[in-house]
Amino acid sequence: MGTLLAWGGLVAAPLLLHLLSRRKYREVQWAAMQYLLAAIKKNSRRVQIEQLILLLLRTLAVACIVLAAAKLFFENSPIAGSSHQRTHRVIVLDASYSMAYKPADRSRFESAKQLAENIVQQGTQGDGYSLVLLGAPPRVVVGNPAFEPRDFLEELKNIHLAHTGADLSATLQQVEQVITAAKTEHPRLVAREIYFLTDLGRNTWQPDLKETSADDFRARSQRLAKEARLVVLDLGQPTWENVAVTGIQLADSTLATARDATIEAEIKNFGNQSITRLPVEWYVDGRRAGQDAVDLDAAGRATVALTHHFDTPGDHSIEARLASDLLPVDNHRWLSLRVKPQLRVLCVGSGQSDGYLAPAEYLALALRPDDDRADSSDIQCDVLGESSLADADLASYDCVFLANLGQFTASEGTLLSSYVAHGGNLVWFLGEQVQLDSYNRRLCSLDTGAERALPARLTGFAPAGQYMFDPLDYQHPLLAAYRGRSDHTLQATLVTRYVKAELPPLSKARVALAYENGDPAIIEEAIGRGRSILVTTSADRSWSVMPLIGSLNELVYEMLGWVVHPAAPERNLLVGQPIGDTLHGQAVAANVQLHIPGGEQQQLRLNIDGDYSVWSFADTQLSGLYKAELPSPWGVESLSAVNVDTSESDLTAADPTELSAKLWAGVPFTHLTDWQDIAEAAADAAPRRHVLQVYLLSIAIICLLAETFLAWRFGTRGA
Repeated sequence: MGTLLAWGGLVAAPLLLHLLSRRKYREVQWAAMQYLLAAIKKNSRRVQIEQLILLLLRTLAVACIVLAAAKLFFENSPIAGSSHQRTHRVIVLDASYSMAYKPADRSRFESAKQLAENIVQQGTQGDGYSLVLLGAPPRVVVGNPAFEPRDFLEELKNIHLAHTGADLSATLQQVEQVITAAKTEHPRLVAREIYFLTDLGRNTWQPDLKETSADDFRARSQRLAKEARLVVLDLGQPTWENVAVTGIQLADSTLATARDATIEAEIKNFGNQSITRLPVEWYVDGRRAGQDAVDLDAAGRATVALTHHFDTPGDHSIEARLASDLLPVDNHRWLSLRVKPQLRVLCVGSGQSDGYLAPAEYLALALRPDDDRADSSDIQCDVLGESSLADADLASYDCVFLANLGQFTASEGTLLSSYVAHGGNLVWFLGEQVQLDSYNRRLCSLDTGAERALPARLTGFAPAGQYMFDPLDYQHPLLAAYRGRSDHTLQATLVTRYVKAELPPLSKARVALAYENGDPAIIEEAIGRGRSILVTTSADRSWSVMPLIGSLNELVYEMLGWVVHPAAPERNLLVGQPIGDTLHGQAVAANVQLHIPGGEQQQLRLNIDGDYSVWSFADTQLSGLYKAELPSPWGVESLSAVNVDTSESDLTAADPTELSAKLWAGVPFTHLTDWQDIAEAAADAAPRRHVLQVYLLSIAIICLLAETFLAWRFGTRGA
C-alpha cells in the first residue's frame, strides 16, 4: 500500500507544483504596470491554454513512466497472477524416424526443435514448459514444468531422433498425466497449451484403432481440449519421394557351413515417380560383397538377391544398402546369420515299434547322413530311449525330437521346460503310449507362472478313421517349401489316428497344419527363447502313412530347418525390441561388452540361471548391428540385427479435415502448415514480454519532447 501511495504522489507532483506556483501578490498601481496588465489581460486566455497543454504533457509523461515501472513491479510480485495468466505449455515433439526427412538444409526434426525453442523464448516470465516425445513408446523428457527457459532448452538440445515409429494414443496418455500433475503441483499455471510439432504422418495420426480404443482415444483428446488449447504445427511437405529397403531374408535354410546361401532384399518405392537403375550394394561382415540395380515403378517393389559362400562358422552380418536420399534411416537393412559347423539333434522315443522301427528311429532315419540331401551330412543325430531322457544333456543339442513318450516325471518336465525357455527347440510326435494327463500336467499347465514345454493341451484321442491334411493355404512359414508345388505331398498323406489338441487361453501358439475337419495337426509356439512344435499324429506307421510315402522325411527336415534357422527371429529384430542371448555354461568374467550403432559401448552383466548365463539389452532405439563380445569360455562375438519398421517410411500425411471428422471428432484444434503462420502462431500464443512497457515509455518520451518544443515555442512567441 505504501508503495502505491508513493507512486501516486509522483503522478500528482506536477499538479501540486502548478497550484503552489499560483501565489497572490500585493497590487501597486503605476502606469507601466497598467500597460503590462492590459497586455497580459489581452493574452491571458492564450497563456492559460498553453500552460494547460504543458501541464498535460508533463503529467502524461510522468504517468507513463510510473505505469511502466508499476507493471514490472506487479509481474514480479506474488500477486502477479491477477494481472497475467501464467501458462503451462506442453510441447509434444514427434520423434518418429520420418522426422529425419531432410528436404532442405534442416531435417523436419531439426526444424521442430528450432520451433520449440522459439516458442519458449517468446514466452512470458512465470510460464512453465514440459516436453514429451511422440514415439513408440513415448517418453516424457520434462514432466514437471520447467520455469527457467535455459533449463528447458538444455534438455531440448540433448534430444536425438530415435529410429522408432510413433504411438499417438500412448503419447496422449502421457500428456494427460503431465497436465494433471502440473495442475496439482502448480496451481498458479491457470492456462494450458499443447503444441504438437509433427509431420502429421498418416501412420501416426490415423492409427487403426479398435472401436473401444478409438473411443478411449477420442475421450482423452476431448478432456485435453477442455483443459488446454491444442495446436498442431505441421512440418510435413505436400510432395516427397522416398525409397527404402523393406525386407531382407535368407532364401533357404542353410543348416551348416560350406554351402552357398542366397539372401534376398526387398526394395520399395513409396514415392510417385518411377526410378531406373537404382544401385543396391551388398556388404557381408562389413566388406563390400556385390552390387545390383533395380527399376522401380511409382509405389512399386523389387527384389534383389546375393549368393554368398559362408565357409567359417559363427555369426555373420549381411547388409543391403541403397544410395542416400532425403530419408537415409531406411536405406539400410541388416541380417544376422549364425552358421554352425554341425547341427546336433537328439531323438528320444519309446521302445515300441510298428513291427519295423521304433518312432525315434524313423525320425533319425529321416535325418540320416546317407540321405541324398547334400547338407544332411552336417547333422549329427543321436537316439535315446525314453528312460534316458532325465540324464540327457539337452543343452548340447540344437533340437530334440520326442516320439510317443508315455509320461513324464516332474524333473523331466522341468528339464524340458528349462531347455526350451533357454533357447532349445522341441518337436513332439504322439502315439499310443501318450498319457494325456501327464502331458497336460507336466508340460502344459494352466497355472499362472507355470513353466511350459508343450504349445497345446491334449484333450482326447480321435476315433480311428481316414483323415487328410489341410495346409491352410501354406500361410505358415514352416510350410513355405510346399508353396506352389504340384505334387501335393501333404494333401496326399493319410492319417488314421491322432490326438485332439486345443490352444491354451491367451496363447500365442499358431496352427501350421490342420486336418480337413479343422482339428490341429501341427501347432508351434515360441516359448521363452526357444520353440516347441507339436505334431498330433505319430512318427511311425501305426497312425499315418508318412514314413511310407516319404513325407515324414521332408516334414522333419523342414521343421528342423525352421527351428534352427540361421537367421533366427531372436537375432533379427525391430527397433525397440530387446536383444540378448542365453549361453550354456557359466562365464569366467561377469560382463558382456556391447557395441551399439553409433559407436557407443556398454558393459552388460551376465546373469546366472541354473546351467545357463543370460544377458539382455532393451534400449534398442537405433537401427543397425549390435555386437556383443562374450567372455570365456565362449570367447566369440554375437551379432543382433535391429531394423526399422518401414511403415514409417510412407511419408503420406494425414488429412486434417478427415482427422477432425473422425479420430478427433468434437476435438477443437488449430492446424497450421505455413512456416510464417507457425511463427506468428507461436508468437501470438506466447504473449510478448514487456510490450506494454515499451509503449508507455515511448509515449513518455514523445510527451517530454513535445513539452520541450512547445515550451520553447510558447516562450519565443510570448517574447
